[in-house]
Amino acid sequence: MKVQGLLQAAGSGTRLGRGPKAFVALAGRTLLERAVDRLLPEVDSIIVAVAAADMERARALIRDERVAFVEGAATRSGTTRRLMAQATAPWLILHDVVHPFAAPELLRALLQEAHVSGAAAPGLVNAEFLYTRSGDLLHPPGAVLIGQKPVAFRRDAACAGYGKLPEDGLDSDPSFLDILALGGVKTAFVPGSAVNLKITTPDDLRLAEALLAVAG
Repeated sequence: MKVQGLLQAAGSGTRLGRGPKAFVALAGRTLLERAVDRLLPEVDSIIVAVAAADMERARALIRDERVAFVEGAATRSGTTRRLMAQATAPWLILHDVVHPFAAPELLRALLQEAHVSGAAAPGLVNAEFLYTRSGDLLHPPGAVLIGQKPVAFRRDAACAGYGKLPEDGLDSDPSFLDILALGGVKTAFVPGSAVNLKITTPDDLRLAEALLAVAG
């Protein structure tokens, strides 16, 4: 069955402070290159969303006929919607360049569960107490899941969810799992991993570099 990867790579990287996220180097290779390399063995093709100003740079970096590019939007949800507009396969994997360590085994587990449930995402069990900013306890350890990427899902479910939203003027940037729920699919979770970290801050990047150094 045909599977396409949808790769979010249009982020500005403001918190990281090193320019557009897609081109941040991690041990000599960009996050974009690492994400594409992780996805390609598990999918038939990939559609990458990058900022308009970075399109030529991205095309020069990734020269593979299985990889196409689309211009990203101002919000994460808007970018995902543009990726969805180009997708044609019945099964899709939504990924983000800021998760460079998504293991092949995870991608396969997500697709396997998505074929049963309609959608699947990695969920990392919280290891610490969670509090509000005002100091009130929200959840003890082990009580909630931290949603990660990638997300595997049926294309028709996401299309149905986006069909229930306005084209623009959203008051917030909704979670993609909420979009799937609007389309009638409740996302199932497979075990996530702390190694599947999200690179958002300089500390995250240093941790990623340390993980690569340990792995050799």
